[in-house]
Amino acid sequence: MKKITILLMMFSFISFFFISNSIADEFDFRLSTNKNALDSEMNGLFNISNTVVMPGISVVYDNDDYKILFLKALITNEVFIDGLTGGLGFKGAWGRAEKSDINGDVLNLGFMCYASYDLSKTDLNHYPVILSSSLCFSPEPLSFVDTKEFIEILAECSWKILDQASLVLNYRYIGIDFTNSRKWRKSDSTGYIGLKFSF
Repeated sequence: MKKITILLMMFSFISFFFISNSIADEFDFRLSTNKNALDSEMNGLFNISNTVVMPGISVVYDNDDYKILFLKALITNEVFIDGLTGGLGFKGAWGRAEKSDINGDVLNLGFMCYASYDLSKTDLNHYPVILSSSLCFSPEPLSFVDTKEFIEILAECSWKILDQASLVLNYRYIGIDFTNSRKWRKSDSTGYIGLKFSF
C-alpha cells in the first residue's frame, strides 16, 4: 500500500506540474514532513482580471493512520487591506483512515474558505512572511461511502529565504466521522516543517 501511495503521489505531481507549467501564470510546490507523516501540495495560479483562480492537489500520508489525496479549486481576491487575501471554493478528499482494529474509506466534497496575509505587502515589508489558513467542511450530504462528516483545518507560516524558495511551518487538523461497521471517529492534529518552491 505504501508503494502504491508513493507512486500515486509521484504521478499526480508530475501530471499537475506539466499541466500547470504549460497554462498557469504561476505555480508552487511544497513538501513538508515530521517524524511520522509526509504532507505535499502543488497549486497553480491563474490571474483573471483582479481575481486569482487556484486549483491544487495535495497528499498526506501518516504511516498506517491515514492516506488521503485532496483536490481543490479556489477563487481568491485581495480584500479589505493590502496583503490580505480571501478565498472560497471546494475541496475533495479521497483515501483511507485506520484506528485500532477498524478502518474506513474517505470520500467527500467539502466547502472551503481560505485567508492569507502577506507581510511583504504591508508596512512590515522587510519581513518576507506569509501567514495563511483554511477550513474545509463536508457535511453528511456531501460525504460518501464510509464517511459521514469531514473537517480539515490548515495553518501555515512561510518565510521567503530565496526569490523562489520559502521555509514553511504548517499545521493540520483532520476530523472524520465514519458509519461503516460501527460509528467511530478518526482525528489527528500535527505540525510539519518543509520547503516551498514557486515558479
